[in-house]
Amino acid sequence: MASGTATVKAVISGDTLVLVGAATNGPPPELVLTLASLQAPRLARSAEQTNEPYAWASREFLRKTAIGKTVRFKVEYRVGAINRDFGSVWLPANARGVEENLCVIVAREGYAKVKTVEQSRDGACADHEKMLKVEEVAISQKKGMYKDTDELSNATVKWTGADGESLVAEYKGKLVPAIVESVRDGAAMRVILRPTMQIVNFGLAGVQCPRIAPPAAAPGAPPVEATGPAPYSREAKHFTEMRLLHRDVELKLEGVDKYGNLYGSVVHSSGRNISVELLKQGLGKMADWSSAFTSSAARTAMRNAEKEAKAANLRVWKDYQAPVLQSEKHLHATIVEVISGDCVVVYVPEKAEEKRIYLSSLRAPRIGNARRNEPNAPFALDAKEFLRNRAIGKNVTVEVEYEKTNPSLGENALMTFASIFLEPSAAKKNVPGAKGANIAVDVVAAGFAEVVRHRPDEEKSGYYDDLVTAETKAQTQKKGMHSGKESPERRFTDLCFDATKAKQYLPFLTREKVIRAVVEYIYSGTRVKLFVPKENCMINFVVAGIKCPQPTRFGGQGVIAAAAEPFGEESKMFTKRTIMQRNVIIEIEDMDRGGNAFGPLFINGAKEDRNNFGSLLLSEGLAWVDAFSIERTNSSALLQRSEDAAKQAKKNYWKNYDAQAAAAKAAPSNRKADDVLAVVKLSEIVDGTHFFIQNHADRTCAQVEEKMKEFTRLHGPNGKAFEVRRNGICAGLFDDGNGPLWNRARIEYVHPDGSARLRFIDYGNVATLPANRLRPLDANVIQFPPQAKECVFGFIKPLPATEEFGHDAAQMLGEVAWGHTLSARVHGTDDQNRLKVSLYKNNQSVSETLLEAGVLRTDRKALKHVAPYQQAVVDGLVKAQDAAKKKRVCMWRYGDVESDDEKF
Repeated sequence: MASGTATVKAVISGDTLVLVGAATNGPPPELVLTLASLQAPRLARSAEQTNEPYAWASREFLRKTAIGKTVRFKVEYRVGAINRDFGSVWLPANARGVEENLCVIVAREGYAKVKTVEQSRDGACADHEKMLKVEEVAISQKKGMYKDTDELSNATVKWTGADGESLVAEYKGKLVPAIVESVRDGAAMRVILRPTMQIVNFGLAGVQCPRIAPPAAAPGAPPVEATGPAPYSREAKHFTEMRLLHRDVELKLEGVDKYGNLYGSVVHSSGRNISVELLKQGLGKMADWSSAFTSSAARTAMRNAEKEAKAANLRVWKDYQAPVLQSEKHLHATIVEVISGDCVVVYVPEKAEEKRIYLSSLRAPRIGNARRNEPNAPFALDAKEFLRNRAIGKNVTVEVEYEKTNPSLGENALMTFASIFLEPSAAKKNVPGAKGANIAVDVVAAGFAEVVRHRPDEEKSGYYDDLVTAETKAQTQKKGMHSGKESPERRFTDLCFDATKAKQYLPFLTREKVIRAVVEYIYSGTRVKLFVPKENCMINFVVAGIKCPQPTRFGGQGVIAAAAEPFGEESKMFTKRTIMQRNVIIEIEDMDRGGNAFGPLFINGAKEDRNNFGSLLLSEGLAWVDAFSIERTNSSALLQRSEDAAKQAKKNYWKNYDAQAAAAKAAPSNRKADDVLAVVKLSEIVDGTHFFIQNHADRTCAQVEEKMKEFTRLHGPNGKAFEVRRNGICAGLFDDGNGPLWNRARIEYVHPDGSARLRFIDYGNVATLPANRLRPLDANVIQFPPQAKECVFGFIKPLPATEEFGHDAAQMLGEVAWGHTLSARVHGTDDQNRLKVSLYKNNQSVSETLLEAGVLRTDRKALKHVAPYQQAVVDGLVKAQDAAKKKRVCMWRYGDVESDDEKF
């Protein structure tokens, strides 16, 4: 390269340049050229050397004059002894169209001495004479190094003593003028900070380029094997040198590593970001650990640039292949289980399957394994609980990003990593592409997980920078695991496998009508494990009144001990998808011998029929009413309706259900008349349409009375301590005016003071008695069924005692029927499983008597569902009511009281 055109890549001193030619394939050729016939002051290259006067000023003049310019050059001569080329360099033509020789310019400005003829034995510049003349002028005018001594004459670089942390603290948020003195590789350089003349190591935050040489071995470590320059390291270095080397730049000092190296970004006069450009050209990869120093916007720009290079397989990405996923890229699902702070199970409705998902680029504290005696890592339960409260049961969008295989996980060996987004807010729901919160960001922001620092060749979250930002904020605010505090120890009492201890807790659990709990595990469709925060205990719980098919039961080492019953797995999965890890409300009615509590369970935070989980399970046809236990629950009517609906829809368990066949089986012959109870007596009047009766057609009722009189004689009036629990059967001491007598009763509610509200099962009346008027029953009196049957008048509209004429109706019912021997015609049962009856005294309908008195009225809806054999009864009722209307008595005194909406 004796002559030609080149670009000034670097200025080594006041008289020496580095010229670079045009690139063809790989880094272009370079030439170190010293300006002919000139000798500039010697510039120090290390702390051991000293600048000659004006050495810095000389280099600065030539650097500012020539750096980065395209010039014409000619090698005038070569000195073989020092292996150096000398020549002339012409700058681009000026405004007058004249190309000036740098040799002449430097001499004219007085920044180098012109060699004499005697000193130019090896050769001289073609413009040597001109250089001598302009030098004389420079000396006479005191230009350059001939001027009087000033601050530039002795300016020197500070080679040592840099304190990275102090510099970052001083210049944080400011732009620092600097000169890029050398480039180690595409993203690492040495820079001189102009305000202090301090030379420091500086790296582009968030970028890692291939290295020319491997990093030096740590002290005490074996030497690093020389492997030569990494692929594309020379190209990356050249790319940066051509844009930054010996240029005036401004730096943003954003961080410092443990070795004191500064990291930040370079603000170039062109306005372009060298970090982004390197990544876009495929000359580097993002360095996640140092990207944390940069802003979120800068990281996003760099990440997008890297994606472009990956997609185009540029340079360092030439062998890159996007991960081939076995899973679909996008899933719409519901989170049904939280395994840990970084792992969830989602249910995908489109495929009707569950899938375990790990949150991309996240590492939460590890959940222990009790079977292997492994404890939970600090904050592991806090992380899991945070994610449970944040995401369980939520509909989400899953963006699958990469997969890994871990054979130690058995059937879950394929690990799917994804970013998971909650549904967007209502305001954004209809905006195309709108997303809700990224749950991984939420976990990190709460301080319950750390962001994984990936190797450059590893896949990572597409929202990695958001994670890093959240982590930095959590660390600054000392949240969660960054607080410096110890993780709170979690202790609770496990009652799941200790029936004796569970029963000891029963009084504490039954005294609350509303118990809030969290579902921890699903055994089957109706049996679950619950955590009760208030009592800090874990219990097994069974949904009362129903049964479900059993799922597969496993023995040791995963061997199937019992195959699933039909719809057993479906029932279990429905329960899992509906209540697993949800906050629920339960009532504990009692506990079986195995220590399993049972009662109703409610979801969605409210004790309402629509939230009754037993009803939901029945409605799906995944359970059936248990005839034995349904009488012990207060929601029997609701459960029965739910089962009936599933039967009618032929859902799941009932898919082959034949209503006609079932009816024929239940009633072998066609019913042609209502059942009749020939001898009954009223035992309790609740209101004018609601009462209890006793059947005196046989001696059972009399036998029970005799047994209880004998019980009273045997035990006297004193109570006896026992475990008083809701829905239990006991004896209660009641005085009806004929002296105290023990009677059988069901416990409806236990008060904190030990007293209990009872319903006497042989009479129907209710009373609240203190503990000293309660005692357990003897076995010989428990065997009899309850003698009081709860009834309502058939085809009559209910009339509570609190409503107008309600008290009159109840009083008249007592006057007409109390104490008399009656007969009852049973028309069926209502939705609360109460008998719908007509009572007769001496063959006269009691209902007709009350209707004719105007204290009751017929139920129009009920009159639309009358069997042919009941028509005569209904006709009598309607006739009695018409008579009351005509006479305008009681409720009919102002005319028709029935509203239009009752017609439908």
